[in-house]
Amino acid sequence: MFSEKIDDKNILMNLDVKTKNEVIERLSEILVINGFISDIEQFKKDVFDRESHMTTGIGNAIAIPHGKSSSVIESTVIVAKLKQPIEWAALDKQPVNLVFLLAIKEADKGNEHLRFLAELSGKLMDDDFVQRLKAAQDKDTLIKALSF
Repeated sequence: MFSEKIDDKNILMNLDVKTKNEVIERLSEILVINGFISDIEQFKKDVFDRESHMTTGIGNAIAIPHGKSSSVIESTVIVAKLKQPIEWAALDKQPVNLVFLLAIKEADKGNEHLRFLAELSGKLMDDDFVQRLKAAQDKDTLIKALSF
């Protein structure tokens, strides 16, 4: 299940960033610190490469950047609520303040990657789920909201 891939130490509240690139860089640093990726430069390159093909700003103030990379040790998701909304070239042309960065092992890139995206996308179409995420003001509340 997707929510099992979200480690509590990979949930951040009030991340103070100004740009999409800064979000990806900061979240990648945390993934290195927490032992999920081995090569930050390779991982960031893979995520930015994916971003260059099509926006991952899906609308409703949410972005789902993702990278399939040989630098990923264990597939995971890192979640960040941003201190202030930032521009992400989202499909609805609105800024983003909730980011789910998927780090997918190269070996998992087929089914795992698609399953992660499908499960998360399905949940993000549930207005109640999205409202619980947006209403969360602290890490514990966000963790509870993410437990689906």
